[in-house]
Amino acid sequence: MEHSQEVLKNWILFKQTQDEAKYMRPLFTFILDQFIETFGVNIMENELCKVFNDAAASCPMLIINQKPICIRVNAASLNHWAQFVYQLSHELMHYVIRQYKKDKDSIIKWFEETLCEAMSLYILRQSSNKWSTCTLAKINSDYGSYFKSYLDNIYNRTDKSVIRACHTLSELQKIEQTSQNQRLDRSMERNYLYDTFCEFPESIAAFAFYPLYARSDLQLDLDRWEKETNNPLISKLREVHPILTA
Repeated sequence: MEHSQEVLKNWILFKQTQDEAKYMRPLFTFILDQFIETFGVNIMENELCKVFNDAAASCPMLIINQKPICIRVNAASLNHWAQFVYQLSHELMHYVIRQYKKDKDSIIKWFEETLCEAMSLYILRQSSNKWSTCTLAKINSDYGSYFKSYLDNIYNRTDKSVIRACHTLSELQKIEQTSQNQRLDRSMERNYLYDTFCEFPESIAAFAFYPLYARSDLQLDLDRWEKETNNPLISKLREVHPILTA
């Protein structure tokens, strides 16, 4: 039995088109299994969530202002498996880091978006490696290589880092305001986190607890986080965290 069967009752898959009816459940369970392997069943079954695709939507999103909360992806079609997996894994990571928030509306966008983007790349890599375990591999056994190509295409699109050039809280606040749209501004940090995930995959689960170390000034209390946990990924975060002088 797939791990995902234990928690799928907490996930509502809203399927409208013929392709969604055919592909959404096998793709979703394939990715959910990977998240369960990383973060555990308890986190992934903690909150009821509806998942749907809206190709006309402006962007994928974790929608939290309604009950149940929703994950919306905007894949052009559920035939576009890599695009669906990339978008779904990003929003599932938002779901994960929401679970330990005392204030569910609180967010440090620049960090969360970077973290979720890195996780999307990591899941593409894992999906490429694990493709034979997905039921859709019976339809296209070679599709795993396309996940890798999709990953490489995103990874290779980079721009100068705004985080490394950020030295004041005012500058960080400006980055915060544009972080959902200006993704290339943090592409170097995204890639660094992805590379670190690949190096320390057993340590990724620590990021579920990030809200416990979030500060009100859009920064993370890395000193306390390092002190309270023995995890090599936390020290690596200093490479993606702005150093503010004012």
